[in-house]
Amino acid sequence: MLCTAGTANSQDKNTPNILLIMTDQQAWNAVGYSGNKMIKTPNLDRLASEGVNFSQAVTPCPVCVPARTSILTGRLTETTTIRENNDVKTGECYYPTFDEILAKRGYTSEVYGKFHSPEHMARVYRNPPVKGMTGTDPIVHWEPIYVKYIRENFPKRPLKPGELYETTFYGGTVPYKLDPTDRYYKYLPTGIIPEDELKRKLSQADIHGVLDLPADYTITAMQGKQTIAALERLKNEQFILTCSFHCPHVPITPSEPYASMYKAADMLTPSSIDDLRENSPYNPGKIESPYNEKDKVQYMTANYYAFVSEIDDWVGKILNKLDELKLADNTLVIFVSDHGEMLGAHGMRGKFNFYEESVRVPFLFRLPGKIKAGQIVSTPVSILNIFPTILNYAGMKTIPTDGYSLKGVMEGTESPKYDFAVSEWDWKNGNVPSIMIRTDQWKLMTTHRKEGKNVEALFDLKNDPFEMNNLLGNNPERVKYKETTEELRSKLVGYLKEVNYPIVKGIEERILIRE
Repeated sequence: MLCTAGTANSQDKNTPNILLIMTDQQAWNAVGYSGNKMIKTPNLDRLASEGVNFSQAVTPCPVCVPARTSILTGRLTETTTIRENNDVKTGECYYPTFDEILAKRGYTSEVYGKFHSPEHMARVYRNPPVKGMTGTDPIVHWEPIYVKYIRENFPKRPLKPGELYETTFYGGTVPYKLDPTDRYYKYLPTGIIPEDELKRKLSQADIHGVLDLPADYTITAMQGKQTIAALERLKNEQFILTCSFHCPHVPITPSEPYASMYKAADMLTPSSIDDLRENSPYNPGKIESPYNEKDKVQYMTANYYAFVSEIDDWVGKILNKLDELKLADNTLVIFVSDHGEMLGAHGMRGKFNFYEESVRVPFLFRLPGKIKAGQIVSTPVSILNIFPTILNYAGMKTIPTDGYSLKGVMEGTESPKYDFAVSEWDWKNGNVPSIMIRTDQWKLMTTHRKEGKNVEALFDLKNDPFEMNNLLGNNPERVKYKETTEELRSKLVGYLKEVNYPIVKGIEERILIRE
């Protein structure tokens, strides 16, 4: 699975190397430095202490492919036109990525792990071919290559009681021991799964348990190993390198020893787990079993934390490799996740919404000697600001973007350009609000449609941090919040006009408070 040698460009000491470490579906508070005392993330805690923690960072879209495309291009989702995960193969976004721009300036650009952006954007990378996989794109087809590797190296063995084969990602040859959150767990007493259930295609979110695969061969380990090998290979080059971990995205099936790090009974569950969402944009009153069941969410949380701790170990190994190669002082390290995970909050799982657990993410920068260590910036920022920040550190200041460089903020010469951050999601689906603006105190969710059953939402995050009390919608006192709502709406519309957002008129015309 490890790659062979590549080409070389000499390093420019005036501009740093770039190392972007990205996880998939990691909530903002699934790190120790956030104040979470249950989870063990010593290496991410170290990274936060050595750099800047943007503590209220927001994803431009709480869904994988649109978010990652926005990160790569510095553009909002509606501008990129990459609105959903299915656009990964057919989407036509031709805004240049930071990798493409820097490759033209002499950087060697490589990416390892989950790319999950429009496939044509992967052409810029110079990953060496994977041994034995000639003719196969090692970036776009990374996951199928990994599945093939697992099938060839771990022959299928008979199942033990309480096990099934993990079929959605590990190729159907690796067993896992089911936890109570798993869809099939209820059938374990008899061992008989109904025929109609067996015919039903499992989603990744249906699978929960402990994977019987050595820790050195998990998807996280393989992605970490490839990144370390790339650093060794690129040590004399000017590089921009992305390590994109698949986890803690579902299926939530950690291996040992990580699976034993956390006991389900010790896990805390979200304060909002019993929320029926009666005045919410998100399926009001709909029960989403088992994610509203505390005991099952505890199992999910324990295994999710195990995934994060495994990633943290590999982050530590990657940072140690930078130290060993004497690259740390000239490498801008960025850590971020594409979106969060509900993990039982509001009785939900996954993402696809604007609640904090879904839309807020961990976001760190480190560059010794340039970025003062131990900073916490609490002003909300969008992670699409990665694009202009990377280019700014590479000596470029005028590349068009819907965001802004955070370089001056981190180096103490500027304040954040905005006191808010914006997020979007697919406007086509029923009553899902399509856009959100969040300040340090307020969050407003709205839509650009003029018809349909929409529920607008306003939350006071200072006094209602778990977003249980929508001040709009069917709130009989909603008129009291007209001034706040209009102020947020004005900020949102002003920003969208500034960046030439394609459908700003529809948002501007939307009436949020009706007397």
